[in-house]
Amino acid sequence: MNGYIDDESWFGDEITPSGLHNWLYGENDAAVDDVHIRLNSYGGSCNAATRMFDDIRAYPGSVKITISGTAASAATVVAMAADRLEMTPGSLFMIHDPSTVAYGNERDMDEAKAVLRACKESILNMYGTRIRVSRNDAADMMTATTWMDSNEAFEKGFVDGITETPAKLPTDSAGHKVSLEAAKAGVQAWFDRKTKPFSVDRKQKTVPEPACVEPVVPEPVPVVTENRVTVLTTDTRLEHLRF
Repeated sequence: MNGYIDDESWFGDEITPSGLHNWLYGENDAAVDDVHIRLNSYGGSCNAATRMFDDIRAYPGSVKITISGTAASAATVVAMAADRLEMTPGSLFMIHDPSTVAYGNERDMDEAKAVLRACKESILNMYGTRIRVSRNDAADMMTATTWMDSNEAFEKGFVDGITETPAKLPTDSAGHKVSLEAAKAGVQAWFDRKTKPFSVDRKQKTVPEPACVEPVVPEPVPVVTENRVTVLTTDTRLEHLRF
């Protein structure tokens, strides 16, 4: 599993719940063999991650997950579903508070805050199936945005062990330390793509815009219907949760 976690595929680099289900359960949901998943993901959608967590937990065979590279944000939720969870020595593990994009009046803002609080509690529920630190300590670590190497993740109980045979894993991260700067950039890239309103085409451009140019975001186009009040084509008051 290598990519961002989302409910749908927009850019072609996402891991989706349906894609994971088809791979894991196979044709006619008949698969029962034990599986080993190597995970590298900078995070994504909280909802998609929860669906994946539930699907992995329901799988009849044993599921081992090895974090090989980075497990950040929503990817850590998926990882919690493993029967056995390990990290390669050079991998990174990051937890933080969920976030969203919202606009509207005071009631809309209160609603968005309530959703975020509920989302954090649900994430703590899933962390609680494995971690050795208290729920309050884990909540504080999320608020602080905590990056951990394999040793710290193991000490705090987020993973069950550190791989002792990295040469057998076909990734650079098995034998080399992952760059923290690169991992942070990967997480930020997810936030950047998800802050675009739905009215903007999310497909990747063939030729990237120069970094020094501020991209122009078109205003939503009004839809005018005879004898009706003008309305906007999109309502992005509360974007789906990003974690």
